[in-house]
Amino acid sequence: MTYTETLEYIHSQKQFGVKPGLHRISRLMELLGNPQNSLKCVHVAGTNGKGSTSTMLSMVLRQAGYKTGLFISPFILDFRERMQINGEMIAQEELCAVMDLVRAAREQMEGELPNEFETITAAAILWFSRQNCDIVVLEVGLGGRYDATNVIPPPLAAVITTIDLDHTHILGDSVEVIAAEKCGIIKPRTPVVCCPDQNPDALGVIMEHCAQNGSVLHMGSLNGIEVKDSGLEGSHIVVDGSPLWIPLVGKHQIANCLTVLSAVEVLAQKGFALPWAAVESGIANTRFPARLEILSRQPLVILDGAHNPSGARALADALQLLEGRPVTALCGMLADKDWATSVGLVCSRCSRVVAVTPDNPRALQAEILAAEAGLYCPGHVAQTLQEGWQLAKSFGDPVLIWGSLYLAADLRSIVLQDLGQDLL
Repeated sequence: MTYTETLEYIHSQKQFGVKPGLHRISRLMELLGNPQNSLKCVHVAGTNGKGSTSTMLSMVLRQAGYKTGLFISPFILDFRERMQINGEMIAQEELCAVMDLVRAAREQMEGELPNEFETITAAAILWFSRQNCDIVVLEVGLGGRYDATNVIPPPLAAVITTIDLDHTHILGDSVEVIAAEKCGIIKPRTPVVCCPDQNPDALGVIMEHCAQNGSVLHMGSLNGIEVKDSGLEGSHIVVDGSPLWIPLVGKHQIANCLTVLSAVEVLAQKGFALPWAAVESGIANTRFPARLEILSRQPLVILDGAHNPSGARALADALQLLEGRPVTALCGMLADKDWATSVGLVCSRCSRVVAVTPDNPRALQAEILAAEAGLYCPGHVAQTLQEGWQLAKSFGDPVLIWGSLYLAADLRSIVLQDLGQDLL
């Protein structure tokens, strides 16, 4: 298959399986020779912070000299972002080659076939195995217990980031139930790393699962660090007397950083040589698109993919870094999210909102979004993303682009091209 044909084949699969479970991915991996059994993995689950935490940890491992695979979901700019080794996306021809093998194995299956995410996960694991990665940081797609990534044997560590309400129609309608699904990645005697700002109700469930599995819980403390300064450039902190620079913006990224430090301690106990210089350099060089990303400083344009209440809460807190400056929000969301709560959290901090409709079949119509946003500040409707950007820019205030990650990728390109900047 060509690269275009490969992507068409991937996206032609069902998005979700009819029945939750690992039976489809397990059979597919068996037909591929169970390449997951040759990998050493760090498994990362959670509602928010998975991508930032996974990327920071992979950077630390790279700086320490390890050939490091990274699997993240979803992508922002290029499908191949999903699977990387040492920061390099899988080459188009390599993706075609591993997907040919996955397709051949898939065609040998009977009954219910693997869905899209299961197919992608199989390709990534096969590629990491064929490339002989020293270690792989594997981000869960949805939930944990029945997520395709949970086909791996016991990982070096199970990392659980912030847990909150999201995908409630699939995972459950309470934090405790969702936490139990995330804790499905905890296997017997597997070290567990938890973020320091975990929801107390979720933490109780995590501790219970650790006890049931004989797993030691590792968790840092926000009280044990000194924040020297925090702004739109990032945060300077001091941990045990050692300075760290976190280029990712927001206090939630400080918590994610401490999660990474806890994971580093676990890996060190497993025999990985991770000197402080690698930690310091890895975190300082982490870049992650659409996470409070500064697209421009003149004019100030911020892009964030906050698409659930937990992410919106972190975004609203980060807006305090603007020190009262008026902000124009350019927003588009999906209808199957808790968009009303997210709108209230963020738009109450904004001067006005320009609502657009993302290019997605699950999109919330701009008129509905603008009406809800209008409860907190003046709302405007734009018919296209390009029109929305031009209108938001015309007010002359800092522009915050936020909402669906599907929206983020499209608007990121529009803004950078309009401002004459490179598409990073």
